[in-house]
Amino acid sequence: MEKTENKVCYQGIDVMKFIMALFIVVLHTHPFVDVNDTLSFLTTDIMGRVSVPFFFAATGFLLEKQIGQQKEKREIIAPYIRKLLILYCIWTVVYLPIIIYEKIIVSDTSLVYDVFAIVRDFFFTGSYAQLWYLPATAVGLVIVYVLRKYAGERGCIIILFILFCMGLLTQSYFGLLLKIVPVDGLLWKFMKLVKMAMVTCRNGIFFGSIFLYMGMWIARCNIKVKTFAAFLGLSASIVLFTVEVSYLQKIGAVREQDMYLMLLPVVFFLILFALSLTVKADTVFLRKMSINIYFVHMIFKFVYRTLIEEHHDYGLRFFGFVLCGTLIVSYVMYLFGKRRVQTERIRIGIERTKM
Repeated sequence: MEKTENKVCYQGIDVMKFIMALFIVVLHTHPFVDVNDTLSFLTTDIMGRVSVPFFFAATGFLLEKQIGQQKEKREIIAPYIRKLLILYCIWTVVYLPIIIYEKIIVSDTSLVYDVFAIVRDFFFTGSYAQLWYLPATAVGLVIVYVLRKYAGERGCIIILFILFCMGLLTQSYFGLLLKIVPVDGLLWKFMKLVKMAMVTCRNGIFFGSIFLYMGMWIARCNIKVKTFAAFLGLSASIVLFTVEVSYLQKIGAVREQDMYLMLLPVVFFLILFALSLTVKADTVFLRKMSINIYFVHMIFKFVYRTLIEEHHDYGLRFFGFVLCGTLIVSYVMYLFGKRRVQTERIRIGIERTKM
């Protein structure tokens, strides 16, 4: 962590964001599935599942640090949410040809249903694959802001944890839900209606909000631990997380794999570990690249599955194609963004000299 021009830079967070972005590519391509089952499980089902919760927590941490001691948090949160939603619309337009191809052209359902599904997904599950993260972050921030304001910090924590547990029961702990909730009861019928509308609890309400708050809490309490202590906590949490995932998969309780209970301590210690790292290099490049990788990689997954090997969505060759294409385009985007910033600074400088 260092200060430049009164701005605090968290290089450890940037480095970990880049690593987690690479694991997201791993999650969506399963590179080691034909190499070794254990290696595939650890990289995909374990580390791959940590990536998005980490991004939520990092966002919450950095946003809380930006807010600082300001009484009116809405002045910072509202513009940030607006930025997220604009970005969501932009990337939806970018992915629109792929959305139309997958959900209309090659669909075997009616056009009316296809259009309905596209509209529903835009508002509830994400217009395309990984894009759900943007509206989920926006919704999660609204929920955290409202709960902190009207329920207090303790009430906020309790409600967020209850929502997270509800999400767990519809995902990795679904097998337990079947045992405790009568399938012909009113609660089950209500949950089926929620499922029809939202499709999944992998959203800002049940999933993202608690990790956003976790990052905010770490920032507000200014929690710091030494690297070794954070590493020990992270290692122990990952071991417990691995046991949890293995057991739930073994007993057949898992319906969706986004949410697990032990993700909470894993992400908590991962943030602390990232904050404890001493990185002297400029990590702006890694920060920008991590964002680009996250949003770009699904384009190359579509290209590979559609034009190279139809419906082939795993393996080292698949991973290599997606990663290489993503890194190239992400780097071009980085250079373009850097040049645009430099041009803008030159323009502002010229305007100031004229004043």
